[in-house]
Amino acid sequence: MGRIAEALKRAEVERAQAHQRNATSVPRVIVDPETADVRSILPDRSMFRAIGRADSNVASEPLLRKGMTTQQLAPTPPWDVHGTVVTAIDRSSIITEEYRAARTWLLRRNTTGKRNAIAVTSSVPKEGKSVTTANLAVVMAEVRHLNVLAIDCDFRQSSLARLYKMPNSPGLSDVLAGRCSLDDAIEATPLGNLSLLPAGTCHDLNPTELLNSRGAAAVFDELRERFHYIFVDTPPVQALSDVGAIGALCTGVVLVVRMNKTAAHLVRQSLHWLQSNKLNVLGCIAADCRAKGSRYEYEDSDEV
Repeated sequence: MGRIAEALKRAEVERAQAHQRNATSVPRVIVDPETADVRSILPDRSMFRAIGRADSNVASEPLLRKGMTTQQLAPTPPWDVHGTVVTAIDRSSIITEEYRAARTWLLRRNTTGKRNAIAVTSSVPKEGKSVTTANLAVVMAEVRHLNVLAIDCDFRQSSLARLYKMPNSPGLSDVLAGRCSLDDAIEATPLGNLSLLPAGTCHDLNPTELLNSRGAAAVFDELRERFHYIFVDTPPVQALSDVGAIGALCTGVVLVVRMNKTAAHLVRQSLHWLQSNKLNVLGCIAADCRAKGSRYEYEDSDEV
């Protein structure tokens, strides 16, 4: 507990110094084990990777193919989305570069070229997991040869359709309940290679039973055949056990941690729970998403 308290204290001091310099606070995405204090509260430092600084030496563009240049990124057409989906609104912002750094980290981890389904979760509600999912999907879709899908598996508190300002039904729950086909539920976005599979309407169905069904496994198998990258918004770890069923359908899990809000012991408990359920935890996105003078704020939003 001494190390945890010391780490959190140092983080608070650094944050205060940053505000004194009027620095912009942006998502501190995957924690750097050499510089970020939050690593002290987590059980396995090897899973964290630096991608969270605007002045980072990590390249902002993916290195999936040798010789790829920024000209090969698909242009972003006008898209009326929620203000927190900054990657679809302002391609040149510091926040967008942070998410591109996260994209680079994920692409570099995929050395085999396999198609990936990545579950994005958090310990508790309102840490920014849905906003993170929405933005990661947008920046991944900037790479024009990648087909990308964002899925909302938080059936009880769905957010992705609202963030993208698209219909929430029909969706995944309707597919699993046999009310519609997968093609009917998948919606195209203004980004030509980004699609959305919203949550849909559960009605009186049990979400946990739907996600644990054989049908869910079959649906995810089919989706991996269609899309190179799938980002799956899930319920928080501490709130529901659904993330266990969803994580088992995915190739990896990313945990969003909201700095200066989420208690250290909850982060440790969540990571332990994910690992004890034999889920592949890829890393942690440390989000302290409040930028001075920016419209990108979690403090006054209701995103989860």
